[in-house]
Amino acid sequence: MNTSPFNRKSQDTDHERVSRAQAWARAEAPTIWLLGKTQAGKTSIVAEIVGKGHDEIGQGFLPMTKSARLYAFPEERPVLRFLDTRGLGDVADYDPTTDLQQASRQAQVILVVTRATDLAIEEVLATLARVRREQPDRPVLVAQSCLHQAYARHDRHPLPYPFTGEDSDFALPGLPDELRQAMQAQRKLFADLPGKLPPVFVPLDFTRPEQGVPPSDYGAQRLWDVLESVLLETVVRLRAEASTPLPERLRLKVMLPWAFAAAAANAVPAPILGGLGSASLQALMVNQIARRCGVKATLDQWGAFVTTLGPGFALGFGGRWAAQQVLKLGIGWGSALVAAWTFAITWGIGEAALYYFAERAAGREPDPKITHARYLHGIKEARTIYEKRKEPTQ
Repeated sequence: MNTSPFNRKSQDTDHERVSRAQAWARAEAPTIWLLGKTQAGKTSIVAEIVGKGHDEIGQGFLPMTKSARLYAFPEERPVLRFLDTRGLGDVADYDPTTDLQQASRQAQVILVVTRATDLAIEEVLATLARVRREQPDRPVLVAQSCLHQAYARHDRHPLPYPFTGEDSDFALPGLPDELRQAMQAQRKLFADLPGKLPPVFVPLDFTRPEQGVPPSDYGAQRLWDVLESVLLETVVRLRAEASTPLPERLRLKVMLPWAFAAAAANAVPAPILGGLGSASLQALMVNQIARRCGVKATLDQWGAFVTTLGPGFALGFGGRWAAQQVLKLGIGWGSALVAAWTFAITWGIGEAALYYFAERAAGREPDPKITHARYLHGIKEARTIYEKRKEPTQ
């Protein structure tokens, strides 16, 4: 019998849901207290940490107080819980007293989640200051989220992830000026926070793959590292229990967003301009796959990978790219077709790269025939994936 809250949700009364949440609260699992406005990215962070879908996480939260809710993972025997204060900064008469009482008994760490461009966080800061006056030793992490909202149209996340949470972040080359200024101004707002230790800042951007902002889990490794420093045993258990195979994680977190980004770049109506952009994004995707498979990423990786695919791939890719530029001269339908076409080619490249770099990481020489077969199979399956995952506006 399945007792998941996602299946029982429609039958549960409010009293039953509150009772179950209180039972979760009595568990011995450590608690992360999420502080932040609505739409700041709290649910996306929980989804990333526990490895579930965004919608599934949203349905799994249960009410604890009038303004707070709790999520426990796994449900039956929690190893980690999240206490979420809802509407902070959005409700004028919010009184944190009850939530503070909950947090003082349960929370091992406070995770403030705020969009990097949001400077109107007075209520968040006031609540956090009150918490730290009562709990000066409580660790505070600040997730500066939604970085892409400060990007110009063609800006991309700096790779590899360069942020340390220190002032050196503001001197990073290539960082968009709007983001640099916003992050710096926001961090200054936390300068007078009470407590013994300063907050730890973690810039990140967790997006849906179809948004085309690759990688869709930008900053996840940094967040894991910071959490591990304050919740070592819990993080080790969560990582050990992660059941999703590496290829599936790479398809979701790397291949999907890069493929959508390449498709968007190549759908630019002007011939030539878009095509070069998509090819660059495909090379960056291969670089990311190599790094996550544990293979040192260098400028030579792309060339070696293409060589393994064989001359037929290079000639075929070049011919397809030229044809795509001609299609763009069509009226209306050309760019849409090119976007789907580019997505399929990018997905095929990603599938081939998954095999190629997994073999490299294992110390084996990739078989060119298998690599090419993975590429062709990826192209075939990409059509269905694109139609299912693309946004309606694309």
